[in-house]
Amino acid sequence: LLSAAIAYLCFLGPAEVLLPYVVKNDLGASARDLGLVFAAGGIGAIGGALFMGQWGHPRRDVTIMYATWTVATLAVAGYGLATSSWQLMVACLVFNALETAGTIIWATIKQRHVPASMLGRVSSLDWLISIGLLPLSFALTAPVAEAIGARATLVGAAVIGAVATLGALFIPGMRSI
Repeated sequence: LLSAAIAYLCFLGPAEVLLPYVVKNDLGASARDLGLVFAAGGIGAIGGALFMGQWGHPRRDVTIMYATWTVATLAVAGYGLATSSWQLMVACLVFNALETAGTIIWATIKQRHVPASMLGRVSSLDWLISIGLLPLSFALTAPVAEAIGARATLVGAAVIGAVATLGALFIPGMRSI
């Protein structure tokens, strides 16, 4: 949960705040283009869910979950590296497909291993801790982007968030339920 909180702190504020900025100010694109980027993300999420529905729950679930979330977080760097709207669409599609796949694995783990009487409380605690630093993420995005630039903020946020996510996989006992 701490890994998720750190990853969300690093990448979600920059992605939410700076993606529209990059579309409008760096690429000179329109609100329509931003809508297409978001639509590609929706298609990615649907594709990730369909894939997981066909593939089923992986045998090495925790490892696969962290791997998908790590690569998803790295995909946010695509927002900072893109030179056209179609590249933003690909980054958004990849991010959402992998984020969805990892989240499906996580939700399944909780459903299988948390007693039904505790599931609501466990899920609430999960969300509280995971997104607890989001206000700070949004508050820090503008000052950091002002200091190092919007694109560098997006790339840096993706790398730091991915390292925090992948690093959690190597904590002793993390791969066992």
